[in-house]
Amino acid sequence: MSFWRASGKRQKCRFGAERVNDSVCSAKSRIIGFVIFGSVVNGITKAMTSQSIDGVFMMAAEAPWFRVYISEPVQPHNVHGDVPGVKNVPPRNSLPIAYFYLMFSIYILKRITRETNRYAKQLLARTRRNNTLHASSKLRMFEWNGKFTVTEIKGLLATIFNMGLIRKPSIKDYWSKKFKSKKTPWFSGMFSRNRFQLLLRCLHLVNNKNTPQRNSEFYDPSAWFKPIVEHANMVSKRYLTPKRELSIDESLIGTKARTVMTQYIPSKSSKFGIKLWMLVEAATGYIIHFLPCRGKRYDPIPNNETQGCNVVFKLLRSAGLLGKWFHVFCDNFFTSISLTTRLYTENTYLTGTIRKNRHLPRLIKEANPNANQSVFAR
Repeated sequence: MSFWRASGKRQKCRFGAERVNDSVCSAKSRIIGFVIFGSVVNGITKAMTSQSIDGVFMMAAEAPWFRVYISEPVQPHNVHGDVPGVKNVPPRNSLPIAYFYLMFSIYILKRITRETNRYAKQLLARTRRNNTLHASSKLRMFEWNGKFTVTEIKGLLATIFNMGLIRKPSIKDYWSKKFKSKKTPWFSGMFSRNRFQLLLRCLHLVNNKNTPQRNSEFYDPSAWFKPIVEHANMVSKRYLTPKRELSIDESLIGTKARTVMTQYIPSKSSKFGIKLWMLVEAATGYIIHFLPCRGKRYDPIPNNETQGCNVVFKLLRSAGLLGKWFHVFCDNFFTSISLTTRLYTENTYLTGTIRKNRHLPRLIKEANPNANQSVFAR
């Protein structure tokens, strides 16, 4: 069932999935709940035959659509059985650092410390072999002051967080004492400038010697930060059971790093960066699962499937939320009739805006409803 609705002068666009009475649907294919607000369709198809999923998609796209003037009755939504809310969290009177350790556990801090020290030694050995270790090199501080510690890694994170709050033109300005009015003594109390820059230069999560290089068939451009992604995805599910409504969208982490993952997206504020696909709780924005966009070479898309459809299923499967009657909201990059169909067969609802070139029925495309008027079709 599909309807097109215009609301006021500015048409609203929304695509959603709802169940309707099975008795009013075709025996071969149930086209369920397409609701269009503005230029968008809301809907679901569930096949009743033994045809393949691809065949069902073609049938949904090519089957004739008919105008309906009274909406079909809507049955109550199925709901997942888990009780939403926070879990496994510290008592309310806990210090803020206790919440920091929920995400940055001692395990990941020790790993960062171990791999940072390993890379510092490798870097020091390489500069010695190349005879490029100058007397003034910051690498000499690694010899003089010894290995980095977990405490220093915590201090590095605290320093970076504070740099985000206190903006200055360059890193050296945080340690500058040239003008009394611009001094920020907290930073020099944490690190000397050289020690901080050396730690930032050597910061690592993996052993470079065990990581396939770019000319290898096993090369993974995200390998250098993959441990922190996997850790974040693991701990995020430990402390929250999400509500029924979920949202999927993209996010750009601003960077000009020289990697095949760096993209230029002029519509974003950062413009250059690494794109992340994110699954969040719609009400709070809490990140449940996220994946870096590595490109078609490293994340190939199956035949007859859009990238948006592939991303939605990958996020829901990875998060363990597919098939539990969650309701996903997304924009027109992801939404299509075929995606809605597949999700419904997996016991998942979908709502989102949709593009007119996504195989919409002609009577919906050509509809021109007045304000607060709806157009239904089946």
